[in-house]
Amino acid sequence: MIKIVKEIHSGIIGIRAASVKYGLCRKTLRLWITRLSVRNFGDELSDQLLSGMTEDQKAKAIEKKVKELTKALELARLKIDSLETMIKVTEEDLHIKIRKKAGTKQSKE
Repeated sequence: MIKIVKEIHSGIIGIRAASVKYGLCRKTLRLWITRLSVRNFGDELSDQLLSGMTEDQKAKAIEKKVKELTKALELARLKIDSLETMIKVTEEDLHIKIRKKAGTKQSKE
């Protein structure tokens, strides 16, 4: 599982090609990729994978990584915006203060 996800993340093989090569469903591969996200591999492993590639393969792998990280950043921003909107609407409709005021001290009870 880890080997296949490493190949996909490094850009050596795509999800569709990996599903054909290893006889797995693409949904299964996506689930594995989610479980074994990029942050679990570490810089040392990325360096090892990149060292065995040609310059063209390295450029493609880096470009793919940038796209993935850009997409993840955009999704995180959307999530933050939606949560901020939910808090604002809840505070306005229910007249409940959800956000903690800056500088307030916790009670010692």
